[in-house]
Amino acid sequence: MDQNTLISLSGLDRADLPRILRELPFGVAVLDAERRTLFLNRALESLTGYNTADVAGVYCRHVLRGSFCLHDCPRQPQSGSCAPEACSEAREGTLVNRHRRKIPVRLTSLPVLDREGKLLCTLDVLEDLSALKDMETRLSVSASPGQMVGRCAVMEHLLRILPAVAQSDSSVLLTGESGTGKDLLAESLHRFSPRARESFVRVNATPMPEALLDAELFGQVEGPGGVPRPGKFQLAQNGTLYLSEIADMPLAQQGRLLRLLDEKAVVPAGGERPMHLNVRVVAASGRDPEEMVKAGLLREDLFHRLNAVRLHLPPLRERGEDINFLLAHYLKIFAAKFRKQVLGFSSEAEALLTSYDYPGNVRELRNMVEYAVMVCADEVIRPEHLPTHLRLPRPASMPHAAPAPLRGKPAGVHKPVRNKA
Repeated sequence: MDQNTLISLSGLDRADLPRILRELPFGVAVLDAERRTLFLNRALESLTGYNTADVAGVYCRHVLRGSFCLHDCPRQPQSGSCAPEACSEAREGTLVNRHRRKIPVRLTSLPVLDREGKLLCTLDVLEDLSALKDMETRLSVSASPGQMVGRCAVMEHLLRILPAVAQSDSSVLLTGESGTGKDLLAESLHRFSPRARESFVRVNATPMPEALLDAELFGQVEGPGGVPRPGKFQLAQNGTLYLSEIADMPLAQQGRLLRLLDEKAVVPAGGERPMHLNVRVVAASGRDPEEMVKAGLLREDLFHRLNAVRLHLPPLRERGEDINFLLAHYLKIFAAKFRKQVLGFSSEAEALLTSYDYPGNVRELRNMVEYAVMVCADEVIRPEHLPTHLRLPRPASMPHAAPAPLRGKPAGVHKPVRNKA
């Protein structure tokens, strides 16, 4: 790096300016008047994959290559001069690093001029926009009813790890109160997985005779009319099987499920030869699984087998600013569905909706917004458009008792303060 050029302009000690630039949390490149590279700070070395020694004297188009080089290169100086207002404008584009990965960045070129206005060097400042673009993409994709959405810390963490969990073949246990979105989360795990092209089969293990449930789950060698009948596991071959309430499954079938998970094979009812299965199992519970083990409703060995990957969906009352976000989200969806120009909520309606504790969680909020949009004939939803029970005060003798929280929530997550989005 040509330290003398920079230091003579700054008045700092010889070692000060490079040290300051090196420690900045965003990328900085120092380029000479011909846009040849003099210096990259640590953040930009990490971003580009190059270090200063590798690229000293190399033209920036070979180091900071990307969309700027083709369409929006900072203005080249004319006759050794550069207008600061022309060179310092921020612009967004992509940077292609040493490993050929495209990174969204914001570039600001800051000219350094001498006392006569001649360009001595340029500071190119690059901000990595990857996290911001990922969030924007996720939120834009989540505009459809079948997507997980949320902005609170717990939901942001869940949405961030969801793609990685989906890529695994490990069994998953989903926990959360009724209406928190366990079914939707199970479908998202399947949709983001390598199994997405195969079947997603849901099993609701409602109480039924064990023999019938056995055939329903694992198939029959001779079904009605003597024709082999595939079970839910066979139908989910190479795909995902979702057990919507694991504790409703009788203990005998829980034992067979455990063997299936361990051996990757099942013997259909009435058969002798095992059938190899390639199925990912996602199980869900609306109750505390540890308490179900203690109560004898869930086999402990099966619980530990499923609990290798565990995702918890918090109740809506613990999701803070998500209430306002979800109200706006579902308003947009149902306004489009019913082809209405409903633009928002009155302050009175919003106060009722944000102060309610939603024992039915996201499902209840969604249904409320759907009803309000359906009956609203104006551009604004008012209290009279909301369900009657929301507008009437709850009797003092019948306070709402929130369900007991599930154990196993992520450590360090506290109940957030509800703010308006």
